[in-house]
Parts: sequence; structure tokens; C-alpha cells
Amino acid sequence: MRKEKLMVKIRKLAGKPVRNGFSLLEMLVVVGIILILATVAVPKFMSAGKTAKIAKISADIRTIDNAAALYEIDKGKYPDSVAALAEKDSDGKAYLQFEPRLPDGGTYEISADGVVSGTFDGKTYNSQMQDIKNGGGQ
Repeated sequence: MRKEKLMVKIRKLAGKPVRNGFSLLEMLVVVGIILILATVAVPKFMSAGKTAKIAKISADIRTIDNAAALYEIDKGKYPDSVAALAEKDSDGKAYLQFEPRLPDGGTYEISADGVVSGTFDGKTYNSQMQDIKNGGGQ
């Protein structure tokens, strides 16, 4: 406190005005910097949600594809639906603990030749896509 008063006295003696806050110009510069950072960061955060959903689809398709391959080894044919992989058979064996769902609540499909697919946000993803096979999502 004493040091503060001393600085005020020195400023008054030197003929300099005593400032108690930030000037309007300083505040505008800070607000401008914050706005610039926000315009760069917000689009990145918005696309992160979609990227995460596509990564989930990729993981789900690989999981269903593996379960369908095991089903085909045991039964000699691919299942009629993804739901069939989550149902227990006569031996009490299920190939999936639960039926995975697309991020929008839709269901995955499986064809007679074992191709797993799902449509999300207007794009169809399937187990034959190279990026899905490699573990990617886009």
C-alpha cells in the first residue's frame, strides 16, 4: 500500500497523470485480439464433433465386420442383419454385446456378401472403403 502511494506521489510530482484503469484504446485492442482468436478457433471446434462421429462410424464398421466374419466361420453364411450378431444363439453365444447405432440413431446394414454399411450426414460408409479398413474415418 505504501509503495502504491509513493508511485502516485512521484507521478504527480513529475507532472504525469495518475491512471486508475485501462484506456478505451487498450480495451478495444484486447477485444479485437479475442475476436480474431475466436474466429479461428470456433470453426475448428465445430468440425471436431463431426470428425469424432465419423471415427465412431469407422470403429463400429470394423467391429461389425469382424463379428460378421466370425459368424460366417461358425454358421457358413453371413447374418441377415447386424441385430442378429447381438442376439444369443442356441449355444448362448452372441457376436456383439449390443447392436451399434449410427450417431444420428440409424442402423448399420449388412449385405449377403458381408459388406457392412451405414449412412450418416448424406454419405454412405462401408467396410470396403480403404480408409475404414485402415482405421481412419475420412
